[in-house]
Amino acid sequence: MKYLVVLFAAAVTLAQTRAPAPQGPQQTLAVSVTNSAGQYVPNLKAEDFILEEDGVRKDIASFTPDPDLPISVGILIDTSTSMRLPVTIQGREKVPAALLAADGAAKVVLRLTKPDDEYLIMTFNDKFSVRQSFTSDEKKVTEFLNKNNTVGGATHLYNAVEEALKEIRKKAKNPRRALVVLTDVHDTSTDKVEDLQATIREMEIPVYTFGMRWDPWGVPGEVAEIGKASYEEAVLKMMASESAGHSMIVDIPDLLSDYTVNRMIDFVQLLGIELRGQYMMSFPSTSGSGAKTIRLRTSSPNYQVKFRRETTKK
Repeated sequence: MKYLVVLFAAAVTLAQTRAPAPQGPQQTLAVSVTNSAGQYVPNLKAEDFILEEDGVRKDIASFTPDPDLPISVGILIDTSTSMRLPVTIQGREKVPAALLAADGAAKVVLRLTKPDDEYLIMTFNDKFSVRQSFTSDEKKVTEFLNKNNTVGGATHLYNAVEEALKEIRKKAKNPRRALVVLTDVHDTSTDKVEDLQATIREMEIPVYTFGMRWDPWGVPGEVAEIGKASYEEAVLKMMASESAGHSMIVDIPDLLSDYTVNRMIDFVQLLGIELRGQYMMSFPSTSGSGAKTIRLRTSSPNYQVKFRRETTKK
């Protein structure tokens, strides 16, 4: 009898040890997969993915290939004084070329437009302004871009990006969101880039940075070295990498070349694919406070997996 009691107690202990962790809310991921050549990999199935949360293997509860859900995109355009150079002539009128390039790049972003997508247009110099609240009316956005030709003021980039992210989180109707920043960088405020970095991590909104270069970038007082990333370029890449976005840099004189135009189109297509996600999957997250570490990979070591947590409106 004593043997049976001991055996029963051991069985209860073993059952308690093996008891599954309490389940929390469903966590949803938008996922894109590329091969070693950087091409997107279609036709994958749920069983092709290995998902872990805090080191524990998780079952994929739902899996949808090629989702086509609406997105909310904020476009932040630099209108500071430095965006005037170089000056080009349209007819008889002098036009700030960098700003013209930014407006043109924003129009390329509008190629993403689908019926339920929405766009928010913001500008900044030493002040941050919402110029067009979220709208699905592409005509309204285009009309503003056609008239956006005034520059002036200092460049408070870091604060503007923070304000833009807050505006998107507060006003966007779609859970899938992004910020596109069009700038020549050159932040002239006393703000700290470390504070911006912390905000970007907290927001979990992908940032796509489009840098326009009209002279060698570098820290004021220093000469940029050929082949070495400048401080401004590093800031653009930081904003993108910390948020799971992307960064593109172009030289303004090259904007009319077919090569650069095609690069811009590829950049926008990349934005569209990653925002909409090639695949959408969800799993029951483990209950408990604190941020969870998610690891997602495929059974093929040659595939690169990039994912973004879907956020709810706050």
